[in-house]
Amino acid sequence: MVSVYERELRRAMPAERTKRKLLAWLVGLLIVAVLAIVYSGTAWVWFRPVVHKQLINKYAGEFKCDPLWVMAIIKVESGFWPHARSTRGALGLMQVLPSTVREIGPEIGIQIQNDDDLKNPDINLHLGVYYLSKLQQLFPDDDVAVLAAYNAGPGVTTQWRKGEPVLETSNIPYPETRNFVKSVERTYGFLKMIQGWKYLLGMAHAR
Repeated sequence: MVSVYERELRRAMPAERTKRKLLAWLVGLLIVAVLAIVYSGTAWVWFRPVVHKQLINKYAGEFKCDPLWVMAIIKVESGFWPHARSTRGALGLMQVLPSTVREIGPEIGIQIQNDDDLKNPDINLHLGVYYLSKLQQLFPDDDVAVLAAYNAGPGVTTQWRKGEPVLETSNIPYPETRNFVKSVERTYGFLKMIQGWKYLLGMAHAR
C-alpha cells in the first residue's frame, strides 16, 4: 500500500524534472549568448575602452568625419594597438602606408623621418583621418566605397563601382576588402547602439 508521502513524492518528481530541464536549457542559452557576444566582437565594444579618444575627436572634427566611424575603422585595422604593422607595411592605429604619407603628408604639413614615426598616435591619426576625409570627397554619399578605397585603394574601387552611384558590398571581389567593410560596418553599428544607450541612461557627457 502506497503512503500519502510516497504519492506526494511521485507527484512532485515530474515537476522537479521539468524545472531541471528548464534550468539546463536556460544555462545552455546563456552560454551560447556569451559565446556569440565574444566571437562577434560585441564584447570588445562593451568592455574595452576606446583609447586616444581626444585625438580622434580632434581630427574627426577638423576633417568633418564621424568620430565613431573613425573608431570603428581603428578597431578593425589595429585593435587600437599603436605599434601594429601589417604584412603590407601599413603602420599604427589606422594602418597608414608610408607611400600614402609621401603622397598626402605635404598637403597637411607632415613629414616623417622614418616609417616608425607612424606609430605615434598623433601623427597616425592626423594622416589617417585626413586620408579618410579625402576618400569621402572622392566617393560622396558612398560609405562602402570609402571603406573599400581605404583598404584596397581608390583606383580599383572606382573600377568596382562600374559607373554606379554606390558600391554594393557584394560587388567587392577581394575577400579581405569585403570582410573589412563588413567588420567596420558591424563595429560602427555596435558603437552607435552603445552611444544611444548612453544617451538613454544620461551618460552622454562621459563620451
